[in-house]
Amino acid sequence: MQLLVTDAGPLIALSVANVLSITLQSFELLVPQAVLDECLADPYAPGATPIADALRQQKLTVVPTTAITPLDAAYAMGLGSGEAAVLGYAAQHKQVALIDERRARRIAQRLGVQVVGSGSVLLALKSQGLISSVQSVLTAWQAHGYYLTPELRAELLVRAGE
Repeated sequence: MQLLVTDAGPLIALSVANVLSITLQSFELLVPQAVLDECLADPYAPGATPIADALRQQKLTVVPTTAITPLDAAYAMGLGSGEAAVLGYAAQHKQVALIDERRARRIAQRLGVQVVGSGSVLLALKSQGLISSVQSVLTAWQAHGYYLTPELRAELLVRAGE
């Protein structure tokens, strides 16, 4: 089971597409408290219920704020508190970060943090036979306003064999 330190965007995206519970069969998700606070701030927001359910079932591992060494201000500038917590923890513990936001990915690269995106998670789930269609997940994401460039969408579908 691969361990990923996840940001809010991917966690919500997996949740709104109804693949969070499936994802948790292959990945252990570490969720900094700041990310969890962001995801659950509005209990009626899309994706909040499956995330809260996974938390109640102890399928998500919460990383307390006190366990994270803050990023240097030069790195943290322009990042949200969740992204900064993900990158701080991942850098400190040599973990892989699950982040989709472009700016955070660039900062991760400067920090030497390995990053995967939500699309990579989908490809892994499909290759393991846990989901039958990447296309259906991408369609659910689009319906909830989760943006992918047309090029990335096309690349994911080609790599998924769809």
